[in-house]
Amino acid sequence: MAVGETLSTTLSGALPTVIQQARSIREYEGTFNITTTKHTVGAGEGGTFNEFQIAQIDAQDITETTVMNNPQQFAGTLLSQSPTMSQIMVKVTDRTYHRIAKVVSSKLGGLAGMAMKRKRDEDYLSLFAGFATTASPGSAQPLSFGHISAAVALAENNATEGATTQIYSVLHGYGIKDIQDEILAGVGTYTIPTGMTEATFRKGFVGSVAGSNVMRDNNITIDATPNARGATHAKEGVYQIQGMTYKVKERYDPAYGGGAQEVFITDEYSFLENTSSGTQVFCYAHLHDATAPAS
Repeated sequence: MAVGETLSTTLSGALPTVIQQARSIREYEGTFNITTTKHTVGAGEGGTFNEFQIAQIDAQDITETTVMNNPQQFAGTLLSQSPTMSQIMVKVTDRTYHRIAKVVSSKLGGLAGMAMKRKRDEDYLSLFAGFATTASPGSAQPLSFGHISAAVALAENNATEGATTQIYSVLHGYGIKDIQDEILAGVGTYTIPTGMTEATFRKGFVGSVAGSNVMRDNNITIDATPNARGATHAKEGVYQIQGMTYKVKERYDPAYGGGAQEVFITDEYSFLENTSSGTQVFCYAHLHDATAPAS
């Protein structure tokens, strides 16, 4: 027979495990819905998005005695791409739903949809590897104001076709930190005047650089170097092509494990860099150092 004081550890086998709270791991908000131009391949329109870009023609000087025999030819370039499908399936048994805490099961419903949204953003970000590298600082080099400014100037003022839509800089937060450090470089040396430097010192950097709206997207991966690959591009520079409408379908499987609910989410889309007659003029990559900041 046991003797002594009775403590909570003495009766540990009788203590219930209660889940008081549950939360899903937070997702980074993607940027693709803001920064891209959307097109839809409708039902009955085949499986490919097509845009025909009509080339410029030239006029010339003449005199009163000129006999014009220099016809200008209408020509162009076909830009096309087919959207591709992605899908996620989840399957949960009735027994699982019966046993797990309600506070947990109530959080499961949105996870598959968030996973699909993250995949779309990652597919958009993967396009950056093919952008022009004219304004890229390069491996292990910090990103600066000048790289974004150069990309904006190239997009808006190139000789082929200048961008006329809003320009965005999509960057990992570590790249934005480099821009912030540039702005605050004089802190401790010079008096901080009221304005952008003061605001950045108080709240961190938000806003625009050289006319480009800076967007944080931490779905951008950091490699082993460590580098990250952001981009500055015009909204017209990336097409988001939608095929079949996003759909959610459910199916019940009574034969599996005493019964299980299956959910399928399917989407069809692709991202395409918009070029001008085959020339990259709207989109510029920023491969840059992404060392975790320490100061």
